[in-house]
Amino acid sequence: MVRSGYDEQLDRLTGALAVMSREATAAIRGAGTALLDVDQEAAESVVQNDAVLDQLRWDIEAAVPELLARQQPVASDLRLVLCAIRIAGDLERMGDLAVHIAKIVQMRYPNMVVPPPAAAVVAEMAEAAARIAEKASTVLATRDPLTAMQIGLDDDEVDTAQSRLLSLLLSGWQYGVESAIDLALVGRYYERYADHAVNVARQVVYLVTGTIRL
Repeated sequence: MVRSGYDEQLDRLTGALAVMSREATAAIRGAGTALLDVDQEAAESVVQNDAVLDQLRWDIEAAVPELLARQQPVASDLRLVLCAIRIAGDLERMGDLAVHIAKIVQMRYPNMVVPPPAAAVVAEMAEAAARIAEKASTVLATRDPLTAMQIGLDDDEVDTAQSRLLSLLLSGWQYGVESAIDLALVGRYYERYADHAVNVARQVVYLVTGTIRL
């Protein structure tokens, strides 16, 4: 009975992380829709749903001390419990970054944040960040270190797109300083979002192997 209860606690922990991962992915997808389609409702949905990620992180952080004190996990179980706090922090921050993008849309609505010359590179960045988030969700579910390591390569795509965006903004940008600042922030938010997804994958590698190699 004691072991059964312990296993249930660990299952709830991993289940909460899975839900957080799905929410973080949905948030960046919604932020991309809001940004590229000038969709006020999508932006508002991202902002409102952030409370789910905040609550799940709080639940995980509240559960971990009890697990450590009462169950005294060892080996891979201990790594899971410790990684859960780090992963929850990264996932919650990913949601915050999606909210930052959505709030820029809300601030400028009904005007577009992304003028036509920047649409292609921003769309590329948005899609790459969402793809990385989906892979991170898969890694959390499967605990496959090989897939986790591939996320580092995907992150390079976001970094390259951000560099292209900054080059565009510095090459005779004709839409004003305010627009340039908005887009520079958007690029930074996507870049940081992808970095946090990489951190999630890195923690999964540690969980499975006991080492960090990403």
